[in-house]
Amino acid sequence: MKTTSQKIGSSLQDAWYNFEDAVYRNPKKAILYAIGGLVTVSLLTIAMIAANARIRQTQISTLVVDHLPVDKIIPITYGKEDKTIEDKQAISVMFTRPQGKAYHEIMAQLEEKSQELNRKFYYYPIVYDATEIGNTYKLNPDEVTFVFFEKGVEKNRFVFDSLEDADINFIPELNRLPMWNIGGSDSEEE
Repeated sequence: MKTTSQKIGSSLQDAWYNFEDAVYRNPKKAILYAIGGLVTVSLLTIAMIAANARIRQTQISTLVVDHLPVDKIIPITYGKEDKTIEDKQAISVMFTRPQGKAYHEIMAQLEEKSQELNRKFYYYPIVYDATEIGNTYKLNPDEVTFVFFEKGVEKNRFVFDSLEDADINFIPELNRLPMWNIGGSDSEEE
């Protein structure tokens, strides 16, 4: 009696002999089958890659974006941070993981003091590719970092944990973030 591995080996060997026989009998048909198989595998691979990005965006939307406390926070689509930053004349972005003490403290302050904010700002939740995002924007993914960009170039930043008396200074510091060169630029965000 054959074991399961012997049966599988025998089946693979039979399939190979059948394929080899088909190639010799009708090489054009065998080539078409091989090309068809390669195209099918390529299409499935592309579909999996595209589906992965959509799944990640849906997860971020469901778990993070849908729970933002104020409408002055504009979420950046997963994987589109570079394009969003480059396309905007002036943009302030909060980079952080959507967890931790500092994150929850910021969200509580924003909810409580949203009327003190003088502009909207963007939020890119660091859920995936944390090391890559950290290297690209020279930040620690475990800290809450606010960065102001003008025409895609960083002009100013601050890290929430570096603020003295964050309960008092956070909102004013966030309002001052775009003022990297007072009098030099009147660019406004959305």
